[in-house]
Amino acid sequence: MSRTGSPGPWFAAPVAIFMLLCFAGPILIVTWFSLMPSRTFELTAAFTLENYVAAISDGYARPMMWSLLGAAITTIVTALLAWPSAIILHRYAGRWATLVSALIALPIFISESVRLFGMSVFMMPRGGILAGSLNAAFGIEIGSILNTWNAALVGMIYIHLPFMLFPLLLGVSLIPADRIEAARDLGANRWQVMREVELPLAAPGLMIGALLTFVLCLGANAEAAILGGRAVTVITAAIEQRFNYAQDWPMGAALTVGVIAITAAIVLPVLSRLDLNRLTKR
Repeated sequence: MSRTGSPGPWFAAPVAIFMLLCFAGPILIVTWFSLMPSRTFELTAAFTLENYVAAISDGYARPMMWSLLGAAITTIVTALLAWPSAIILHRYAGRWATLVSALIALPIFISESVRLFGMSVFMMPRGGILAGSLNAAFGIEIGSILNTWNAALVGMIYIHLPFMLFPLLLGVSLIPADRIEAARDLGANRWQVMREVELPLAAPGLMIGALLTFVLCLGANAEAAILGGRAVTVITAAIEQRFNYAQDWPMGAALTVGVIAITAAIVLPVLSRLDLNRLTKR
């Protein structure tokens, strides 16, 4: 079939229409609402920027910074944990790699809230598994990290580690063994092999894992609510409060647009450098 008669556009049309209606449409409506006067429930032409001014001046910068900082720390820590795990699974696990990968992926199929409440029991100062085990075995009394910033971070790392590990495992599989052997034959040490050979070749998988982890963490709310308690307020909690409790949809929409803009500013430059054809071996 010639290029002019290619059925590709027709096959892509349903997906394009679906994305326009279910992705671009809601973003357009939310952006429109963000320009409405405060506590307005109808879309009109009375545009104002007061909601964006309030988003900057009314104390919402702190929840936004916590969300960005928590997402960045979680992304870095999960990458540091996932790199050696991916190397071991790919090179040394052998026939056990599938079983280990399945065990790592298994918690994803369990409700996130259930897992986080389980972690909260684990972190309790009295009656908690961690405190009770240390006290029984070594006589060590520890305080609780529950309802703290650190507890929320631990929860985010635990929940999002698989989203970093599996793309990174795909990236590690792109590293040819002969490249590593050649680098070692030329006198490269372990650090040089990782820096000059492994990291550049596994970079597509690492970038996808980092994007997934960062974006999911930026929108995370359960970890802060269940493990962080009142000590932690993230931007998603502020958005929920404006929409549901304060009934201030324009303010909630302005905060939502801010999160979308920040996410796009971080994600789009990374995606522009990502070679998906190489990652999928096309």
